[in-house]
Amino acid sequence: MATAELGIIPACDRLSATLKTWLPWVGKGTLAITDQGLFASSNFLLNVLLARWLAPAEYGIFALAYSVLVLFLVFHTALLTSPMLVFGSGKYRDRFPEYMGILLRGHFALMVPAAALLAAAAFLLGRLYSPEVERAFLALAVAAPAILLLWLLRRAFYARLDPRWAAAGGGVYLLILLAGGLALHAAGRLTPATGFLAMAAASFVTCLVLLGRLRPTLATDSSFIRAVATDHWRYGKWVAASAGPGWVTDNIYYVCLPAWGGLAEAGALKALLNLFMPALQTMAALGVLLLPILVRDRDSGVPGAMKKTMKLVLALFFLGSACFLGLVWEFRFQIFHYLYAGRYAAYASWPLLLAGLLPFTQCITVVVGAALGALERPDLGFWSCLGSAVIALVLGVPLVFALGIGGALGGLVVSYASLGMLLVFLFRRMDLKGKARL
Repeated sequence: MATAELGIIPACDRLSATLKTWLPWVGKGTLAITDQGLFASSNFLLNVLLARWLAPAEYGIFALAYSVLVLFLVFHTALLTSPMLVFGSGKYRDRFPEYMGILLRGHFALMVPAAALLAAAAFLLGRLYSPEVERAFLALAVAAPAILLLWLLRRAFYARLDPRWAAAGGGVYLLILLAGGLALHAAGRLTPATGFLAMAAASFVTCLVLLGRLRPTLATDSSFIRAVATDHWRYGKWVAASAGPGWVTDNIYYVCLPAWGGLAEAGALKALLNLFMPALQTMAALGVLLLPILVRDRDSGVPGAMKKTMKLVLALFFLGSACFLGLVWEFRFQIFHYLYAGRYAAYASWPLLLAGLLPFTQCITVVVGAALGALERPDLGFWSCLGSAVIALVLGVPLVFALGIGGALGGLVVSYASLGMLLVFLFRRMDLKGKARL
């Protein structure tokens, strides 16, 4: 056999081995994008319908209430979902049904007082703003337990590196939510409150489908329950501590803008950010899948495995963000016309460009944040979020009162860029055991 042919055979074997390694992850990544695409499309369509059919002030009420839902989501994710992605794919992989049963108990233990707190907040906000705000927050108190349970169950399939059923649940959720929104509009009953109730109904039905596949069991081993609680608190306390600073970075502008120009300004900010939610939520979905992959890279003992994966994902995220911004900018006038019936088109210039920079900053925070999570160093994520929140308060809030929506968008971009730089700085100081290099 010729020497050239002898060289070709090993090269072909290496190519075949590489394809066998990456093809399963390509499939899982495609399913993760499908899952997030379906859920993102559902909430995106609901937001578009509300922004198109409600008065700007009414849509501002929905945006304000939704920002509070995000705050509860961050705490819920910190204590249950984020630790599950680490321990469910590692330490408790062999006892996953029992493990999920414990997490379900934890979910209801958190959400009962949370719903009561939202109901009390509804009463106070109704006196401060209007009865419409009170109804929206009461509906949120009813909807939040089902909505957050769905987030937990979806992520459970990521912990098992099997996002097929999460994607199937996304299809169910999309159909029910879209049908509910259209039916409410046809009946003349679409409001911020009924929008949340439609999300609750879609979440409840989808949860039943996903629970049927997960089949969690109620653990009776008290030592196992204590071990899970200890691990989740050890990991999740830092993520939970990040919830406040993280909420400030993302949502303080929904509180400030009504004071600057009324609730309609909060609705306009939400309408602008809606346009880039598909890109942001796709990266978030892939970041969830990336975390257990990086955990396995860490445990493989292969030098540089984590960094190689991170560089590849970062390159893909940056390329996708650039393509998405190009498409939105090229068709911006058509987008505002068809989605919002011409509303908010006054912002289709530099404010839109500022909003389009957010996916670029999010690339770094998602990838490096997942890497710190894989190293079991959520404490470093907390300090990074705290720094970002300080930037939002010191720079972002004054920008809002000086420039309105443009200032809010500028504050978001600078805060997320600062968060990314802090995460990179701290990650570069870590070794594969999560210890600081000397």
